[in-house]
Amino acid sequence: MLNNIGKWKVTTLETGDFRLDGGAMMGSVPKVLWEKTNPADKFNRIQMVLRCLLLDDGVNRVLVDTGLGSKMDEKFKSFFHIVQSENPLKKELKKMDLLAGDITHVIFSHLHFDHAGGATELNEEGRPVPAFPNAEYFITESQWKQANHPNVRDKASFLQKDFMPIQEAGQLQLIPENSTIINGVSTYCVHGHTCGQQLVKLKDGDNCLIYCGDLIPLKSHLQLPWIMGYDLNALLTLDEKTQFLSQAADENWWLVFDHDPETSAVKIQEGKKYYDIVEEVLKVSDIKSLVNK
Repeated sequence: MLNNIGKWKVTTLETGDFRLDGGAMMGSVPKVLWEKTNPADKFNRIQMVLRCLLLDDGVNRVLVDTGLGSKMDEKFKSFFHIVQSENPLKKELKKMDLLAGDITHVIFSHLHFDHAGGATELNEEGRPVPAFPNAEYFITESQWKQANHPNVRDKASFLQKDFMPIQEAGQLQLIPENSTIINGVSTYCVHGHTCGQQLVKLKDGDNCLIYCGDLIPLKSHLQLPWIMGYDLNALLTLDEKTQFLSQAADENWWLVFDHDPETSAVKIQEGKKYYDIVEEVLKVSDIKSLVNK
């Protein structure tokens, strides 16, 4: 996906496919409803993608989330039906003539394994080390605390090998909620899914794009009551979605989905029931321009 927002070139990076339980992804929504838009396999899993975002102004190259990476064993891959190449994020960067060393900033939405797994890689000794040696990595202080002291519900979502080597290498930046990373690139924090999740916002004048993280991972989640069973606080997510989507519609934001298998981004307007899509961009190869229309 290519697009210019001010001085920034924006590219979505499709790093692979995986599957999660449809019921867990849709929470209290009955299967008879959600399977119309997200069909399940024989294990009740729905298809999802691992979509990252690259922001490049020619000097700063900002990576938003890192996908699963390549440290998983075969049992893990089978359980989540992971389909991806070896080192998929680096291969996507190579298509743009970029190397791992060219990345200057990595912003995590949160530290769950499907968002932070590609932040580290195994070295020749089999030890996890930062995958982007010249980058600073950014995460909220509250999410860092959650990842290092998880509760019994979310402890399986955090894998220390994904993020502890970054701190040990001195590349980690713990930041307050709702921070500015670089001029034009800021964070919008929400807490229903996990404490201190930060959505990444790119703004230039009236043009705005926001990476929705797991506040709205799929297009289906534009419907207000469709909230993941994975969320630690569903009612808080409902409040956060209500405020977020209202502002997105009012201010004509582009919303980029991290996991939708068919749609990369949409613009919305208030509808009769929830929100209607007024512009939709299908996966990476179909995206031409998001803003300059």
